[in-house]
Amino acid sequence: MNDAKILLSALLHDLGKVLERTKEYRSQDLPLEFQKVEYAHPKFSAFFLNTLLKQKEDLSPFLKENLTEEVIELVLNHHDPKNDYGLIIQIADWLSSSEREEDESQKDLYLTIPLHNPFYKIDESTRGFYYKLSSLEKSEDLFPKKDDVKITQINYQNLTKDFLRSFPKVNDIEQLLTLMEYYFSQVPAQTTGFIADISIYDHARITGAIAHALYKDYQNQRITSKDLIEIREDLRSKEKNYSPLLDKPLFTLISGDLSGIQSFIFNVSSERAGRMLKGKSVFLDLLSRYSAKFILENNNFTKANAIYIGGGNFDLLLSFIEDQKLEELREFISENIFKLTGEDLYLAIEWIHLSINDLFNFFDKRQELINKLDERKRRKFSELKNFYDLILYPKEENVGESEYCIICGKRMAKEIKEGERLCKTCNSFVELTNSLKRAKFLIEKKSSFEGVPQTWNEFFEKLGYKLDFIKEMKSTGYNNEKIYLLEEVIIKDNFIPHGFLLGSYTIEESDFESIAKKNIENGYGDQKLAYLKMDADNMGNIFKKLADEEKTKERLSLTRYGVLSRRIELFFGKIVMEKIKNNDKIYPVFVGGDDLFIIGTYEKINQLALKIREEFKRYTGDSKVFSLSSGLYYLPDNFPLIRGASLVENALEKAKQFKYPEEEKPKKDKICVEDEVLTYREFKEAKEIAKGI
Repeated sequence: MNDAKILLSALLHDLGKVLERTKEYRSQDLPLEFQKVEYAHPKFSAFFLNTLLKQKEDLSPFLKENLTEEVIELVLNHHDPKNDYGLIIQIADWLSSSEREEDESQKDLYLTIPLHNPFYKIDESTRGFYYKLSSLEKSEDLFPKKDDVKITQINYQNLTKDFLRSFPKVNDIEQLLTLMEYYFSQVPAQTTGFIADISIYDHARITGAIAHALYKDYQNQRITSKDLIEIREDLRSKEKNYSPLLDKPLFTLISGDLSGIQSFIFNVSSERAGRMLKGKSVFLDLLSRYSAKFILENNNFTKANAIYIGGGNFDLLLSFIEDQKLEELREFISENIFKLTGEDLYLAIEWIHLSINDLFNFFDKRQELINKLDERKRRKFSELKNFYDLILYPKEENVGESEYCIICGKRMAKEIKEGERLCKTCNSFVELTNSLKRAKFLIEKKSSFEGVPQTWNEFFEKLGYKLDFIKEMKSTGYNNEKIYLLEEVIIKDNFIPHGFLLGSYTIEESDFESIAKKNIENGYGDQKLAYLKMDADNMGNIFKKLADEEKTKERLSLTRYGVLSRRIELFFGKIVMEKIKNNDKIYPVFVGGDDLFIIGTYEKINQLALKIREEFKRYTGDSKVFSLSSGLYYLPDNFPLIRGASLVENALEKAKQFKYPEEEKPKKDKICVEDEVLTYREFKEAKEIAKGI
């Protein structure tokens, strides 16, 4: 047994549910040893893997090595395990399944049940909104529909056929996760006796995360064979969790949170903003992603154990990791961030150790971790043992009056074209912006860098990754690289990316003056830009409400946290991006997580503010709980960017805090246009009035 085999077993254990719903296979046609298993779906999962094993010459090198009889046996018997590894899969499966909501009305239904939207857990008015059985390719399929979604075995056959065609080409766990996310995000994990609001993909990835963590604990002798049996019996028992083993720390929840973003990203003059703003924004996104990956891989974990990565944050669930090792990894990341960017930017990283019982109180434990992160941010860079040398000791570089960088003002500059003085670091962000124009792929390969990082790419090489953005792929030569798809969610032409990088990476126009002039060219007013910032309301309270409900029913809330976070990220990273990409009237500063900041012509931005809010309501099943607040400002194209960002941030906060006299607390879901707070309806009417003047 190895890491890849335990992950394959955990991720594929319920694949048979999808195969079974196609109605193309019958239990009596399966090998006799499979027919003896009680449940149907393990038989079909094992049958599929066994069929592949017999055609080994058609498999990728990764599957040839790791898809073995041992994996098939674990999948076949995950309800009745025959060894310790099987117990690990069973325990992880039970924990990941404990979030399911019982529903007696669906006990007699099976393949016709569509995936229910996850928002009803917060807002009951969205109950009855379902997803079409489809891949993630078409954005319209990501919007839940009211009661009229029909599922047939033909739908399952078509979806499964495409998945099975690509599966033999999977060459690592990241590609498998991408394939499952693409095809199974809208396939319900359970359709009988439960509300079908958890997808096969989400159930599989959380099962994989827990199983891999427990496997590492077992390898490290933190739990024994006897412990696994006792844990299984405790979870099976109807009594309250009584065993000390359920309180033993077996997991580590690690979170990261970027701070100092505003001063780092917007500290640039408007004349040069477009040339480096996008580069800085993308660097921040990659910084959180690759810091998380650095922590995962240095503890021999994969993306399967990333519960969430996005919006400058990450949450990782690992096995029990000694504090000293995590402290060393944190210090390495922090020191190199400081060496590259100085004191403005900081990635706070903290962790807590969790038991199985703690997993049932996931939101409370995560809040405890958030509190630790807040404290860490108040003491930023205090983890550095060489703090004095980095912060206070005079630098060897002596910068004269006419030699400093005109952007950061901190480092020695070299002359760049047109007489501009840029240091190596700031110039690297300009070069990154240039490389992002119409880029379609991010190429990652292993690398190393021994010196002090002075450019964005040297920083990532210091972590062990060489990154390149490209417009087109070569036909060959990518054997050791990982390839990520930018701003798209699609699998075609036998190409499986290692992941979908959602959010804003590319730009069409990098000159703010040119964008502003398009107002006049199109007959709209003067040469100004519109700054728009939008943010999902009350996400902290929403997660708290979800936590309270799950706690009363003693269910694992970890999966629901992952599901809800991923659905919100899909809206911003895919739905919103499809509305603004490939448009030379818009400069997307950042889009992702649960917010956005875009700059553009005010005619286009005014339209987008209303359209995005309208689509978000539809995306959340016309929910009255989920909403967006907005800040909007109209400013000259040469207005100082850092001041413009501050103004629109203040406007957003004003929209969130505004309340009418009759309201006890702010209802949010409003837009603040400069100093005036409006409902979206009032804003729409104001636009119509302006059009008629």
